[in-house]
Amino acid sequence: MKKYPLINILILNWNGKKVLNNCLKSILTSSYKNYKITVIDNGSSDDSLKDLNKISNKINIIKIDKNLGYSKGYNYAFKKLKNDNDDYYFLLNNDTIIYKDTLERLHVSINQFGSNNIFSPKILNSNNNLIWYAGGRQSPFTKLTYHIGLNSDEKRTEYKTATTDFVSGCAMLISKSLVDSLNGFNESFNFYYEDVELCLRAKNNNTKCIFVHDSIISHKISSSMGGRFSILKLYYKLVSSIKFLYLSNNFFVFILYFLINIILLPIRLLFTLIKLIIS
Repeated sequence: MKKYPLINILILNWNGKKVLNNCLKSILTSSYKNYKITVIDNGSSDDSLKDLNKISNKINIIKIDKNLGYSKGYNYAFKKLKNDNDDYYFLLNNDTIIYKDTLERLHVSINQFGSNNIFSPKILNSNNNLIWYAGGRQSPFTKLTYHIGLNSDEKRTEYKTATTDFVSGCAMLISKSLVDSLNGFNESFNFYYEDVELCLRAKNNNTKCIFVHDSIISHKISSSMGGRFSILKLYYKLVSSIKFLYLSNNFFVFILYFLINIILLPIRLLFTLIKLIIS
C-alpha cells in the first residue's frame, strides 16, 4: 500500500455555481496533499465552469452535454478516468465543504481497516450544524434505510468509527480498483439508493463500509434538488424507494409501501407546496 495514495476528488456538478466554488476552495485547504480534483459537469447552463482555473490549476474538467443524473454522470467519468493512475476516488457533492483534516482522517482509516473498503466522513447539515449522517442502517425487515444520528447534536460522542450498512454517496471514498470491479453504479438508480445498492453489492464481495467519526464535512442538504422541500426530491425518492424494495425481493413490504405512499402522495405534495410557499 502506498504511503500517500493518490485521491481523485470527483465533484458532480449541475448548475451549482453558487456552491461549487466554495467546495473547491475548501479542498485547497486540505492537509492531505496527494490529491487532484475533477469536476464532472452535467450540462450546466449557469457558467459553473467559468473561471475555475482562477481558483486552482489542479482542477480537471469532464464536460457532459446533458444532465445524466448521479449514477450515469459518475459512470461516465469512471470510463473517462479508467486509464488514469488514481488510487482512490472521493465522490463529493458540489454543495459540501470539507475540513482541513477530512482527507487525512480518511487516509488514517484506510491504513486501519484496509484499502478494499468504502469510507465516509461524518456529514453535518450546514443549515443547522446538526448531524445528517453518522453511519447508515438497513432495516432487516423492510430493507429500507436510514441515517444514524440524524438531527443529533454534532458534539454527541457515541457515534464512533465503525463498520456500517452503507456509505452516503454525498461523500464516498472508494478505491478505483473496487469501482472497476463493480462496474460503477447501477444506472437504474439515478437519484437516491444508488449509493446503498453499490454498497450492498460490494459487501457481497467481502468489502466493508466504514463510517469515520473524526473526518467531517458540511453539506447543504438537497440544494441540487431545489432544497429540502422539493417536489422533484419527493418524486425521485419515492420512485427509487419502490424500485429498491422490488429488487430486494421483499414483495409484501413492497406492496404495502407502494399502497401507503400512493395514498399519502396527495398529502405530501400539499405539504411540500405549503412549505415552498412559506419559504
